[in-house]
Amino acid sequence: MTQDMNEQQPDDPERREFLAKAISVVAGGTIVSIPVGAGLATLVSPLRGEGQGGIKIRLTSVDDLPEDGSPKLYQVVAERSDAWTKYPAKPLGSVFLRKLEDGEVVAFNTSCPHAGCSVGFRSKEEGYYCPCHESKFLLDGSRGDVCVSPRGLDSLEVDKDRLKEGDVWVTFQNFAAGIEEKKAI
Repeated sequence: MTQDMNEQQPDDPERREFLAKAISVVAGGTIVSIPVGAGLATLVSPLRGEGQGGIKIRLTSVDDLPEDGSPKLYQVVAERSDAWTKYPAKPLGSVFLRKLEDGEVVAFNTSCPHAGCSVGFRSKEEGYYCPCHESKFLLDGSRGDVCVSPRGLDSLEVDKDRLKEGDVWVTFQNFAAGIEEKKAI
């Protein structure tokens, strides 16, 4: 009977050794995968990002804007980052800011939606003007009677909460030229 018991429960060192190695491989793989996964996520994260959110920047105080509703031009100068590189502060574009009668502020990117030329402001009666193709835009940014642009001037988001505090913060971004849809680039 003793011999039958030994045959039923063999002492198999190879099996124990295999199980120990398998558990070691699974545990080691789990431990190594956590920092490797975090490192890969950090490395790839700039490539996954849309990059379309724009940059929030303070341009002026509300008191600096003309009370008569005329637009005023402001340069957007800021640091920017592209994937893994951070660039020093440099001009990114410009914005027209205009205070409305109700105290709200509207902002327009000065790049023409037609071909990306720089739009200027002539007067409240004449509105904005693009010299490249002689396009006119109304004071509210919409297309004028002579306009080859596929859309009106590109409006930018003004932070309403900070506006109540007296500061004009704008989310600056550029948009694709030559298309009807306002698409951030």
